[in-house]
Amino acid sequence: MSGTKPPLLFLAHLLPWPLTGGGQIKSYHTLRILSAAYDVTLLAYIRRPDEAAEVEPLRPLCREVRTVLLGRTKLGNARAAARALLTRRSFIVDRDDTPAMRAAVAEALAARRYAAIHVDHLQMMQFVPREAHARVILDHHNIEHRIPRRMAETHGGAGAAVRWYAAREWPSLRDYEVAACRRSDLVLTVSPEDRDGLIELAPDLEDRIAAVPIGVDTEYFGSVRRDLGSRTLLSIGTMYWPPNVDSMRYFCADILPKIKAEVPGVRLNIVGAKPTPAVRALAEADPAVTVTGSVPDVRDWAADCAAFIVPLRSGSGMRVKILNAMAMGLPVVSTTIGAEGIEVTDGQNILLADGADAFARASVRLLRDPDLGARIGEGGRRLMAERYSWDRVGERLLEVYGGAVSPEVGAR
Repeated sequence: MSGTKPPLLFLAHLLPWPLTGGGQIKSYHTLRILSAAYDVTLLAYIRRPDEAAEVEPLRPLCREVRTVLLGRTKLGNARAAARALLTRRSFIVDRDDTPAMRAAVAEALAARRYAAIHVDHLQMMQFVPREAHARVILDHHNIEHRIPRRMAETHGGAGAAVRWYAAREWPSLRDYEVAACRRSDLVLTVSPEDRDGLIELAPDLEDRIAAVPIGVDTEYFGSVRRDLGSRTLLSIGTMYWPPNVDSMRYFCADILPKIKAEVPGVRLNIVGAKPTPAVRALAEADPAVTVTGSVPDVRDWAADCAAFIVPLRSGSGMRVKILNAMAMGLPVVSTTIGAEGIEVTDGQNILLADGADAFARASVRLLRDPDLGARIGEGGRRLMAERYSWDRVGERLLEVYGGAVSPEVGAR
């Protein structure tokens, strides 16, 4: 790495490799883009000791890569949940507070003076000292408090106990989120909607919040030759993330039976890492449902796809899986929450449907009309190429960064 580049400390909540989930994909490409202009030191949490071996592809982008084991446990999570109720601190933030990460950040800041600290995910903000002597850039993947808030408000999804806890968690998380934004010199959101949501909470932040979308690798996710006679619905995503788990349970219980009544022989493929027992049970209960777990290449599942379904009822930010699906030319059916942050047009490059009946009707339309699917898929592919390629996103990211980070090391 060139010594002439301003030094940057990148604090990652997830190691940005391998690219198995939307968060890792965004973090990796953000790191890759910034490494062209900054001398990056990466400090990242890992969930398992063997993940430390995954750092090699990241070394060419960084001066140094260091990992810290997060080591979540059921007992630790339970203690954090109870502590959060007693102290009114956020459980989502507090459960990831470890002495090892605090020590690693302190050591990194003592060893070198940085022009900026890039805080990748809200949870990492707790490790940035009040006097960091560097610009602080908070990179929001989502408006985090919206996720538990929507879980609390979604009846028929998570269990009553989860909804009860989420109703108590989201105000604490919201307060922490606003305070973290106020501590930052620049706040990045993935969409204008997320930007507006933060400004609504804290109008004084308007001048320091910028929207930079998530991009898509339009070459890797190239146009797929689909089987136009397919009767298969496809969902791709990390199958342990609570909104994804809820969406698949909701789809199989309330939507899939309506589709089966209209289109005999329809199948559903649920593709994604670490499916929970609740997701695996969907395949055990219905032979028309396949749950794959992790796969070597999600693109292998795209050819047999009449409709790519995103029946999300909670969550926030942008769905990388929709970007990838559109880049492959797959016709997407999504709830409006699922498609948040993406400049889609219903009927041109996506079908938007809220409620079980509407979602079932939209899916049936694509199953019965391959020409409609081809038009929707091509519209999505065109949208990705014109607005969401990583080249375009990278230009925007470096422009925003350049306006916030002085080339003089440690300027504030």
